[in-house]
Amino acid sequence: MKRLSKKQKLIILISFITAIVIIGIVIVANTIRVSIANEDYNSSNSDSSNGNLLPEYIKKGITLGGVTGTLESLDTSDATASAEDIAWGKTAYVDGKKITGTYRTLKDLKIGDFVDYKPDASEPYTGMTEAATGSTETSDNSIAQEDLRWRILSINDDGTVDLISSSPTSQYISFYGAKGYNNSVYLLNDICAKLYSNSSLGAIARNINLEDDIEPKMNSTGIAYRDSYEKGQTYAYGNVVTYDSNRYYPNLYAKEIGSGIDTGVARGDGITKNDSYYSSPTDETSTQAVKSLTVTSDYYFFYVGSSYFDDQTWYDMVFNTSSYYWLGSRCVRASSSNAGFFLRFVSDGGLRNYDLFNSSDDSTNRTASFCPIVSLKSNIRVGSGDGESPDTAYQLIQ
Repeated sequence: MKRLSKKQKLIILISFITAIVIIGIVIVANTIRVSIANEDYNSSNSDSSNGNLLPEYIKKGITLGGVTGTLESLDTSDATASAEDIAWGKTAYVDGKKITGTYRTLKDLKIGDFVDYKPDASEPYTGMTEAATGSTETSDNSIAQEDLRWRILSINDDGTVDLISSSPTSQYISFYGAKGYNNSVYLLNDICAKLYSNSSLGAIARNINLEDDIEPKMNSTGIAYRDSYEKGQTYAYGNVVTYDSNRYYPNLYAKEIGSGIDTGVARGDGITKNDSYYSSPTDETSTQAVKSLTVTSDYYFFYVGSSYFDDQTWYDMVFNTSSYYWLGSRCVRASSSNAGFFLRFVSDGGLRNYDLFNSSDDSTNRTASFCPIVSLKSNIRVGSGDGESPDTAYQLIQ
């Protein structure tokens, strides 16, 4: 047999050593792969991508490359949480599986979302009599509960969420004269409370009003417009006027901030223009001041006020309606000859005011629908739905 040369022997030796090295690498790689599969080594963290082994990425008790691991595996096999128990959009591991939470509450939704709110079943409201409203047009005083659709109007800092009916009611109510001024806010709120509250949710409905619901949403442009309304005129916003003649006033007005009966001075205390005051309709009408009637004019209006609000969705929900609907807010306008006592309303994108009585002892009948609001606790759970339309309204979980 021919003997191998030194060169051939060297080649064989190098080949043998190379084969041994390759086999060793394969064995080590397979060992690491098995360890990873058995969670002996966790390399998911990007901090280990530089090849430096860190104890916190190696299972406790395992040593790799001279580094002893400190990572302790968490056993999630006994976890019982479901997706509905975990906050919306958050993730957790249950029984070794990653779960994305579906738990939502009203505060997780947004302005304008539809919510499938259902008021308690109710008998028709029968308090809209001539004796209460002053109006002879209130011949059919039975106001029935309607199947309204509801949207989120505001998410409040006090932990409540306000819903508003997506459209005013189809039923109209009339108010007339001083009695209409006295009882209107009480009646509007009482109708809403009796027809659209939900006892199991702790929700008491009321009518939308200017002071609580609209003016707090006005931007600086809107507030500036209100404060400077008809500046320099007799009936400018905030103007105080005293009348020595034409001194009639609705009895409730004497209790309101800004009024003055026989004093020549506007009172700084009293009730606000959205205060119901009464717990039942009053029989009182009007009184003539003995010496003088002082009023503070808080009348103002706008035809289209979209620039006075920053949230277009909110504005559209409240103002973009062709229906005339009452606000649960009174107001007073001081003209050069007498004072007018009004009830506010909304129509066609604007804030308006209907006169019911004036200090010359003249009365007017006015008619409009109404628009309920209901406040719910923000932690009420929300189920299926996407809130985009009445048909896909978010379901409430009671």
